[in-house]
Amino acid sequence: MDLDTLIRVVRGILLVGGTGIAQVMAQATLSRMTRILPQPQLSRHPTFFMLTHSVLAVLVLMAGHMVQVTIWAVLYHFEWGELGSFGNALYFSLASFTTVGASELELSPTHRMVGALEAAVGMLMFGWSTALLVRVVQRTDRDT
Repeated sequence: MDLDTLIRVVRGILLVGGTGIAQVMAQATLSRMTRILPQPQLSRHPTFFMLTHSVLAVLVLMAGHMVQVTIWAVLYHFEWGELGSFGNALYFSLASFTTVGASELELSPTHRMVGALEAAVGMLMFGWSTALLVRVVQRTDRDT
């Protein structure tokens, strides 16, 4: 493995780590916010607070994903000078992270592997977020 390839692998590992840290921060924010809000089962308005907890969870988790996508876009555009504009880099990053793909944009051959790595980590982060959202819904269901 040559030095350039090793550097790209290390950057990829750091990006995965940064993505994981951003996800943990979103999880911690969500946990704190759901502790602050009244629990639906103990409230006079259980349906309202069940809805509030669920919508809050979606908003916090989506904000976390947008931070994660932005981390990758910053690398693509500002570090590597890829994709022409930051808007394109952000779009490409979001499309990669969600595994939808952006067929009209592509990274140069030397950076393609990192784009694929973003898709893999995006699947993991959405799975993690789904587990957190299910947990919030189960904990706030007024019938439990």
